[in-house]
Amino acid sequence: MMKKWWAALLLLVSAWAMADIQLGRDYTELRTPQPGGPAGKVDVIEFFSYGCIHCYRLEPFVESWVRKQPAHVNFRREQIVWDKSLEPLARLFATQRQLGLLDKLHKPAFDAVMRDKQNLADDKVLQPWLKAQGVDVATFMQTAQSFGMASQVAKAAKMTRDYQVEGTPVFVVGGRYATMAAEPSRLLQVVDELVAKVKSGR
Repeated sequence: MMKKWWAALLLLVSAWAMADIQLGRDYTELRTPQPGGPAGKVDVIEFFSYGCIHCYRLEPFVESWVRKQPAHVNFRREQIVWDKSLEPLARLFATQRQLGLLDKLHKPAFDAVMRDKQNLADDKVLQPWLKAQGVDVATFMQTAQSFGMASQVAKAAKMTRDYQVEGTPVFVVGGRYATMAAEPSRLLQVVDELVAKVKSGR
């Protein structure tokens, strides 16, 4: 009986500790708040990179988390751009989004870069990879090389600066709160707590 009581107490304490997020330990506040997203929604942006091993390992957890989100959560991803070397990956991501191919290509792109060590930032590698995915290569490359995609890459670079992204993965909630490094389940619980915080106006 004592063992059952002790186990129940440990579970209760563990659950309380998980829910107790702290500024400076689990999240930070942006020095300059950013737009909070559509009216009536809580904006959640995951800043990631196809070249980030931590982002890659987190991805299955994010996919599961996204499926459970209520209607008031507006989730989106952004490929960070710290310098010109990351612009091709930002263009790859933005082109997928523009052509409605994220569901088809996002995970395979991660696998190609992180698991298979393919340099998708190189068009000579990217084009045969796209063909192998069953994508119209000409349409994809024409879109990727358009002025619109150049603007999207510039926007990603500006967001990386404006949201003060210094490492990946990081989630920004409501344009105000940025997560700090944590293991996947803890990280996403922090996101959930921040969504609740923004929604309730705390």
